[in-house]
Amino acid sequence: MNLSQFNEEITILDKDFLQSILDGSALLMVEDQSLGLGSSNGAFVIFWIEDEVFSSVEDLRSYLAEEAEDLHANYYKHSPLSKEYFEAKLSSLMDEYGQTAFVSQQGGMPEKTLISSNGDLLVLTEEDYTFKYGLYLNLEDNLSPKISALKAKTWLQSGAAYNDYIAVNVFRFSSIE
Repeated sequence: MNLSQFNEEITILDKDFLQSILDGSALLMVEDQSLGLGSSNGAFVIFWIEDEVFSSVEDLRSYLAEEAEDLHANYYKHSPLSKEYFEAKLSSLMDEYGQTAFVSQQGGMPEKTLISSNGDLLVLTEEDYTFKYGLYLNLEDNLSPKISALKAKTWLQSGAAYNDYIAVNVFRFSSIE
């Protein structure tokens, strides 16, 4: 979920939802597509009340709106994209750019690579400084475009693409400052 979507989600939280946070529930990220409620000891927590004091639901709403950018940045600093969001977004990008756009063959580089940034999956091209560090499927053999496209589809559908994404970002998401 990018910052714009996050801000929209914050503004449409209803009073009952906000009251649940005041009553001790935590604000959660749900598959990088919506906000939900849960336990503060669980996964995907964006915010919970610790020492803060809010006099009303509207006070909490104002706080969340003012702090939305920091809450969003802090969440994605230590949390990877969800598998559901990652796979849906990569599938959409493959439809848009072609199945082989994110595939390299025998030591070469692909047309495009991927990087996660601020809650989204971004496409990089050779003009981007971080292009060579982006995520892509590396094939060891030169294959026909049709076979490469099938390999890319399998990479996505098998969950291997997400596993590769996590593997290249494991230090980033597990580091504690």
